[in-house]
Amino acid sequence: MNKGDSMVEWEISDQDIESTEKLLLPEEAHFPEDARNVIRCWHSADVAACPGSGKTTVLLAKLKLLVDRMPLENGAGICVLSHTNVAVDEIRKRLSGYAGKLLSYPNYIGTIQSFVDKFVTMPYLRNIAGRNVQAVDNLTYAQHMLNKMQNNAKYRTLDFVTKNSFEVGGQFTERLEHIQALYVRDDGALCVGKQKRALAGADKPTTKQYNALIADLLKYEGIMRYQDAYSYAKTAVDALPETYTELFSSRFRYVFIDEYQDCDSIQRQAIAAIFNSAKCTVIKIGDSDQAIYNSSEDKTPDWVPQDSYLPITTSCRYNQEIANVICKLKKGNKNIVTFAGKTGDKPILLIFDPEKIDRVISGFINALETHNLYDNKGIYKAIGAVRKKDSSGLKIGSYWSEFDGSAKKQSEYNYWVLVDEITTSLSEGNLYKAERLVRKLLCRIFHYAKVRHPISGKEYSITAIKRTLDDEYREIYRQWIYEMSRMQNIERETIDCLMRQKINELLKIKNFNADDIFDCLPEYFLDKVAVVSQTEKTEKNVLIDPIRGRRIEFDTIHGVKGETHDATLYLETDRQGASDLNRILPYYGVGKLGSSDLFDYSRKLAYVGMSRPKKLLCVAMQAKTFEKSKGVFADDWEIIDLRE
Repeated sequence: MNKGDSMVEWEISDQDIESTEKLLLPEEAHFPEDARNVIRCWHSADVAACPGSGKTTVLLAKLKLLVDRMPLENGAGICVLSHTNVAVDEIRKRLSGYAGKLLSYPNYIGTIQSFVDKFVTMPYLRNIAGRNVQAVDNLTYAQHMLNKMQNNAKYRTLDFVTKNSFEVGGQFTERLEHIQALYVRDDGALCVGKQKRALAGADKPTTKQYNALIADLLKYEGIMRYQDAYSYAKTAVDALPETYTELFSSRFRYVFIDEYQDCDSIQRQAIAAIFNSAKCTVIKIGDSDQAIYNSSEDKTPDWVPQDSYLPITTSCRYNQEIANVICKLKKGNKNIVTFAGKTGDKPILLIFDPEKIDRVISGFINALETHNLYDNKGIYKAIGAVRKKDSSGLKIGSYWSEFDGSAKKQSEYNYWVLVDEITTSLSEGNLYKAERLVRKLLCRIFHYAKVRHPISGKEYSITAIKRTLDDEYREIYRQWIYEMSRMQNIERETIDCLMRQKINELLKIKNFNADDIFDCLPEYFLDKVAVVSQTEKTEKNVLIDPIRGRRIEFDTIHGVKGETHDATLYLETDRQGASDLNRILPYYGVGKLGSSDLFDYSRKLAYVGMSRPKKLLCVAMQAKTFEKSKGVFADDWEIIDLRE
């Protein structure tokens, strides 16, 4: 290895890379040269990876090579951050022989949010409040705030003003909703919701009482709203001392942040403040063209990789015909090279009239037939940008009336899935999420065991359970959560044991007439075999095609980000009075870009959506959109006119 002034770079040989290829890639497959350049890099850098580039596999290759060289100097560790638990799952699944080292001290692998909460926000709040935060929840916050306003004279003015503004404002159906919408504007004035006029100025008693009440809720109850937690996180990041940065830069020698383009401004600030990229290796991996989680109204600028970034422009997902189409939607380097090369299968434009929009799905099914895509295990999806039922213009439900944008996940109806979610949350150090899941679990158990409210006789809602636990069984419930937070062995079996014990204890207090409430629950709720994936939707959003019985799933573009499909149908939809496909035409050389941020947002959505399929891309386009620009599609697309 080569030693510099403060950094150490590993020398990675071809043999080292070949060892990772044997472990991670299919037989006879190899990393392309641009991916090898990233694997060989051990200094701080930005990595810009195109869709389907296998960037997660490249990251796993680097982690494997690091494990081979552990322990690191001075007991330093590795930090891997992502937005979901995908990184943890991938390590466990694909680096099984090495996962033990990577998932234990001194290493940290988890979500960006849990890392910022654990190491920045929560220590800051403990310092200013003198206690641990008990709940980050909007409704709990509103209930406690209302109770204090009504029962404490020092908040009398605040109670009067907010009650009066609620009764005459007409924006909210419940006062609790009204309280949740209160906030202090940049100029210090107290406001509510989207009302332009402030309830009270910065120097008024109402505003002073509001600020005092928020502080009291945090200090004495340990309760805050989600938006307040975000604000505290910003304050905590801004207050980080340089010594903290020095400490973490030596604690974690290598830091990898996956999907960096999806970091919000607070997360980016936190990462920059915690890790000094001159004293530890910080590698940010992402694709700025896939930054779709910030809406078009969000003014946070997209991540732009530094000039010396490392590109991965080789995709192993789709053919060159699809690559050529989506390249035009890239903002920076427009080059994408594919392993598959040209296959002769051009993307398909399905041209339709709105009056005969029902032909679109049939056209997609016929295209699947023509391309011999009828594998029972194949993944076929129809996706769009807008799902709202009340949206004017085209939406996903316009193409298939049975689409339900609010379809619930089956996971909440299975005990073991909820237990697994609690286990994962505790493993990440996210006690607040775990607590919310405990309440959801309790709600489902009360439902199936037919536990009713002793006075009203009604089922317990999650809201009612919150109120009962917070008001009637506060000490018992806090002890329950405390025991969860102190568990050393966080596994499915131990969480299951704790849940059964505590839930039965609670029901005995409520005089439930059964020794074990779990004996009263239906088999399907407790069935381990029937556990469904968290990402799996109900069959409401699945169409079974009448020709070969293919499952065609309908979803949003946000819902499929990161997925790979056999075939994808991209549906034209309307947002704010214009279609998303109309807004991307300038990127294909038709018309001029507008000044609205919606143009760039539509570009990124199309880029993400159209880069999902391995074999076939279809795009449903209105005839009026097509007629504006049909000349630009002649060479790169196969045109199928559904009007005929």
